[in-house]
Amino acid sequence: MIFIPAKLRVKLSKVGWITLIWTIVAILEVLYIHTLAMNFTPFETTEQYDFWKLFTVSVSSAFILGIVIGSLIIFVLRGRFRDHSFLVAVFLNTLIAVLILVIAIGIVVLLYESWVNDLPVFSWETFYSSNHNYTSFFLAKTLVFWLIIIFLTNLLLDVNEKYGAGVLRQLVMGKYHHPREEERIFMFLDMKGSTTIAEQIGHIQFFELLNDFFKDVTDPILYSRGSIYQYIGDEVIIVWKVKNGIKNGNCIRCFYNIRAAINRKSEEYMEKYGVVPDFKAGIHYGMVTIGEIGVLKRDIVFSGDVLNTTARIQSMCNNFGVKLLISKKLLDIVGIAPNHLETRKIGNISLKGKKKKVVLYTIEEEETRV
Repeated sequence: MIFIPAKLRVKLSKVGWITLIWTIVAILEVLYIHTLAMNFTPFETTEQYDFWKLFTVSVSSAFILGIVIGSLIIFVLRGRFRDHSFLVAVFLNTLIAVLILVIAIGIVVLLYESWVNDLPVFSWETFYSSNHNYTSFFLAKTLVFWLIIIFLTNLLLDVNEKYGAGVLRQLVMGKYHHPREEERIFMFLDMKGSTTIAEQIGHIQFFELLNDFFKDVTDPILYSRGSIYQYIGDEVIIVWKVKNGIKNGNCIRCFYNIRAAINRKSEEYMEKYGVVPDFKAGIHYGMVTIGEIGVLKRDIVFSGDVLNTTARIQSMCNNFGVKLLISKKLLDIVGIAPNHLETRKIGNISLKGKKKKVVLYTIEEEETRV
């Protein structure tokens, strides 16, 4: 079995969805064109019109373009324009993709005409036939149609990121229109010493630091199959479905992948802010109630004691001089996949506002163990 890194797997999944949706759209478009061709379109007077050849060329082209342009958007453009405003990022992503689309449409038209007329692709006869049989209106319509599809693709990708992975789909499908109980894993990740840092560098620069920090933790969260539930001040709440969080120790790997991401940017942070953000986290899991809430601003929210307990676990990190605490309840079902990590029992700890004690562990890397 071929091992695919989590980062690559997430991106390939997005490209796959883009390719699938574009292929379906192309099928629907061809069926629409065929319906018109049987009635009153210019195809009616063209002997060269062949439904199955048009279907094959259009659908295969959409499939290939889904892979090519989808890969361009996911692997190159989205990361490049992430720092821009929402509309600017969508516009730039769409503009560059459309430039490639214009070239692609020209090639597809030549291929189709070459096929139906049995002519060389790059010949004057093929160029003439393409110009004769495809009016400027037809090409303009096709270009505008796919421009809209590309724009909507970029828009949906951005909206999905704004809501959080999968939340938009759940809202549309109404999965949590009525509250339901499910198990979830939560991580409360908190920046250390934020008050002191804000006093040192000023509140405006601290806001920019916080924004950069949240940007840098996003990819490690997504690649561990987690979602960002909420930002609360200098804290980010991360949530996993249990099966996703325990697979390969994702909920634990996430913490160390975030630390690696911040360490890679340490020089940039020092140059820009004079400090590298440090953080601590608590991880726990349990049953929560999930449901839609709100009228003007609808969202999917979690409610349950597990959130309060996770917050209390995270608050105990400073007491024991550690950066990560995890409940035994969660640790028992996760296991530790990476060899360079080792668990250390902290004890049976009383948490503020909780009657029952919770057995806590910390997880350390080899180089941090004494």
